[in-house]
Amino acid sequence: MFLQRTKFKTLMLLCVGATTFMSGTAYAAGTAAGVTVSNSFTLDYTVGTVQQPQVSNPSPVTFTVDRLVDLTVTSSGETVVSPGAQDQNLIFTLTNNGNDTQAYLLSLIDESGDAFSATTKKIFYYKQGDAQNTAVEFSGKTVDVLADETYIVYIEADIPTGLQDEDVDSLTLLADTLEPSSEGASVTPVVADTDGNDTNGDAENILADGSGTSNENVGEGDHSATSQYKVASADLTAVKALSIFSQDGANCSTIPGTPAVGDQYSIPGACIEYTITVENRGGTSATALTVNDILPSEITFIAASATGFTGGSFASPALPATNTDCISNACEINYENATLAGGSDATPTQGTITIRALIK
Repeated sequence: MFLQRTKFKTLMLLCVGATTFMSGTAYAAGTAAGVTVSNSFTLDYTVGTVQQPQVSNPSPVTFTVDRLVDLTVTSSGETVVSPGAQDQNLIFTLTNNGNDTQAYLLSLIDESGDAFSATTKKIFYYKQGDAQNTAVEFSGKTVDVLADETYIVYIEADIPTGLQDEDVDSLTLLADTLEPSSEGASVTPVVADTDGNDTNGDAENILADGSGTSNENVGEGDHSATSQYKVASADLTAVKALSIFSQDGANCSTIPGTPAVGDQYSIPGACIEYTITVENRGGTSATALTVNDILPSEITFIAASATGFTGGSFASPALPATNTDCISNACEINYENATLAGGSDATPTQGTITIRALIK
């Protein structure tokens, strides 16, 4: 049984079906296991014109409804997370598709071969239709679930820091069917009937489950589904470039403006332009972004501007005044608390800081 495959921790969920074997209740999966179905007949006839005594079978024909063991675990899809995020959820559903009371042993499998492993994993559950704030953490005790109900089961875990964009951690939730236990902690695996249909007597186990992942097989009384934590992280690059905007210093304070035409030389009085270009190829925004640049003493600060970012400002300290001599680190350009939206390798998001200065 699955008990040898468990890699993480195991917890149990009890699903309750019919309240009595002799009730005729019909669920989505059919009539409750253990119900005795009885049927008889009568035969009336005449000989000539004379009605003859009615014929009927001495006793009704009966059969016992057998136990359909069937369950489904499904994933609600991957969860996109940021490096270092805590209490992140992977959501699954568990449905008892059978026709009788069953208990389920839940196990987490951290699949191998992926980029990282989430930490402090816990399992919670609540009945579908209820609010999530009613969720209860699995603690090794069984929980009663009415037949045909679906429960939401979710994994809560923390994401390590230092991860890259699109790193993945794959986790499988596996439910193994056990015999129910009035003591609240079932440990007996359900076993399929192998000696043929007895027709009457106790309900016999028919394992009709499919297979959700390679962690279990068809007709073994277990089912599983895999989901992923997928990292969406910022992936930044930054470069600084220099150009001569105008050899004679014209229009130096106008950003962006139009650069002078033809070859321009870096002679005293020329206007130079520094551009710091930041690109984000990651799937999520880079926040609290700060660019700091202290200009060399050979130039005089004229102006600066930023494009492509959101929320940033030139502050702490503020921009130098126009025509500030940059001697002794007097010209500190500090653009802080900016955000640069996520992009991709094909279409990176770009932010640019432009600085203009005159060569002394």
